[in-house]
Amino acid sequence: MRKLRWLMLGRALFAMLTLGAILVYRAGERLSFFVEPLTSLYVVAGFVFLVNLLYLATFRWFRHEEAFGGIQIFGDVLVVSAIAYLTGLLYSPFLFLYPIVIICGTIILGRMGGYFTAGVSCIAFGVLVNFQHYGMLAPPGFESSPFAQDFTGQVVFYRTSVLFLACLVTCLVSGYIAEQETRARADLAVMEEQVKRVEKMAIIGEMAAGLAHEIKNPLASLSGSIQMLKGEKGWEPHHEKLMGIAVRETARLSGLVTEFLLFARPGSGSPVPILVASVVEETVALLEQDARYGHHVGVEVLVVEGLTVRMDLGHLRQVMLNLLINAAEAVPDGGTVIVSGYRQNRNAVALSVKDDGVGIDPDIVKHIFDPFFTTKKEGTGLGLSIVHRLLEESGGGIQVVSCPGDGAEFLLSLPCDPGGPSPRELRDRC
Repeated sequence: MRKLRWLMLGRALFAMLTLGAILVYRAGERLSFFVEPLTSLYVVAGFVFLVNLLYLATFRWFRHEEAFGGIQIFGDVLVVSAIAYLTGLLYSPFLFLYPIVIICGTIILGRMGGYFTAGVSCIAFGVLVNFQHYGMLAPPGFESSPFAQDFTGQVVFYRTSVLFLACLVTCLVSGYIAEQETRARADLAVMEEQVKRVEKMAIIGEMAAGLAHEIKNPLASLSGSIQMLKGEKGWEPHHEKLMGIAVRETARLSGLVTEFLLFARPGSGSPVPILVASVVEETVALLEQDARYGHHVGVEVLVVEGLTVRMDLGHLRQVMLNLLINAAEAVPDGGTVIVSGYRQNRNAVALSVKDDGVGIDPDIVKHIFDPFFTTKKEGTGLGLSIVHRLLEESGGGIQVVSCPGDGAEFLLSLPCDPGGPSPRELRDRC
């Protein structure tokens, strides 16, 4: 809509400048007000101005902006064709308006809109030139002009081809620029979302760190005291049961506080060269030993041998375990999780965790890495937030690609290690 407003403003300025230029030319040549082609140009300029006012009046009631823009661009092509016809057509000094309209069409309607505008412009101009060549119409005053003697088939073909080539080059260049602008806007939107998430995580992280430190020490004292009480004699059986519940809930709360601390202040750890395949296989083995997931999930590992990254070993294990647990929870019995890894470029390694589960709704994907956001009944909403934070601290990143009913894929970018120890040394370390 903003672009359409600028287009209407530019069209109004063009109509006013055209009318002013005609009046200045008439006064300089001391011509009558009613002489061709000046009279026809008055009509065209006035028509453009009135149509622009009509566009402006109906601007608020148009619900489909692209259709409204297409109507305006198509009208501009017809107006430029009329101006070209009135000013000599093939020899008109206003043929440069065709590329300008094509650029406007690309800006308003995108790359395909620019191609459409260029096609309509070439067709409109070609039809008019053919009509003139075969004597079916002639621009006002053309027969008495010196150009009439040079109006041969070769000249028509040459000048028409030049205009068509200019239109083609214009639509290709403007289409490429428009596509790059669209990509840049999309990348900027993603970056803005990431900045907002980082700011939110930083604020909540500081709060979580302070709260966790205040809670963790009393929890340790409470747990120790309960353990000592359990060792005393004279307790009834139901007392033992109550003490067991207290110890279990204290441990659960302690684990939650530990997650808070990991999210709030993960630190960069101790970055070392790590063999990715070894860590993935180790994490998959842990998952298979878990009674909650190991019996119904099949995990396939497709990691390139010898692939190494440079980050904290504990952080990478934490990231892989969280992602594998999430994937296992998302797939039904007999589901499959595929972990693949390869060298993305000179400085990064790509790691993918893909499942064939129910997928993730697009509205949820927007907030999936936000802290305390969860769709699980017993979830804390910190698992993926911790993954995101750990990868950021390591100089990596994570994205999710998912469609409802078609599974989900988490794409990790990890800092690679160009040199370092041999694969055998890395296996011993991992």
